[in-house]
Amino acid sequence: MVVVAQLARASDCGSECRRFETDLPPLKGCLSTSFFIPQTATKKKIQIPIFVNSKKIKMGKIIIAIDGHSSCGKSTMAKMLAEKLGYLYLDSGAMYRAVTLYALRNNLIDKGEIIYQKLIDQLYKIKIGFSKNPITRKNETYLNGENIEDEIRQLPVSNLVSSIATIPEVRNIMVKQQQLFGKDKGIVMDGRDIGTVVFPDAELKIFMTALPKIRAQRRYDELKAKGKGSCVSFEDILKNVKNRDKKDTNRKISPLKIAPGAIILDNSNLTRQEQLTWVVKKANKIIKKNAC
Repeated sequence: MVVVAQLARASDCGSECRRFETDLPPLKGCLSTSFFIPQTATKKKIQIPIFVNSKKIKMGKIIIAIDGHSSCGKSTMAKMLAEKLGYLYLDSGAMYRAVTLYALRNNLIDKGEIIYQKLIDQLYKIKIGFSKNPITRKNETYLNGENIEDEIRQLPVSNLVSSIATIPEVRNIMVKQQQLFGKDKGIVMDGRDIGTVVFPDAELKIFMTALPKIRAQRRYDELKAKGKGSCVSFEDILKNVKNRDKKDTNRKISPLKIAPGAIILDNSNLTRQEQLTWVVKKANKIIKKNAC
């Protein structure tokens, strides 16, 4: 499986570029395993690492791990924070959702039951990518070259992603790929086990939460804004949120829990801007300390 994250600045190529996927680990001086090649270049498999200008690398760069319950705004906060700090953002939850969608599309789930061995045997066929939409300026998830951002946020995927995420073979692949992206720091990642498993030594660990009803209402409003509110009821979403909480906190592998040293952010009654201001203040304090 190849997991590729879009760099924050594709302009470093010096020309119009497209994302290029590679199995290679990051080279010394590289920001990540992401590569860009000119649009006019041949489709042959070539590797052109993007090296970060040494003047742009700040000694105070850190890893920021954001964990928490479903639908509490982790991804939104992580994206805003990464944009504010000029860091790389990686949505780990979207990676597991992409695997779940692949399983649904390829009949690897029968009547709600995962056909484990068949899924494991096909993991090598799954390529997950992230790219920033030039219009909305938001990161979007790709599965084997197809934009699946909207589809992975729907209930069929939400109802099964926790079960997919408990499969050891899936988690092992995901965690290794995620850790590669944090090699050079300067990254914000959100999920369920970022501060406990993926980056236990992250300089800043945050655990986000909110009341179940508030989280369900936010997800419902999000679906309505996309014109899909008629497809599901608020009650169904609330039930899904509560079920996700139970599965995430009780699973045997990497259960959702507050990482040692993590700061709890209950955003039940906070606006996005209030949350961002709070987190940026915490991050800048650590970054300034590391730069000394």
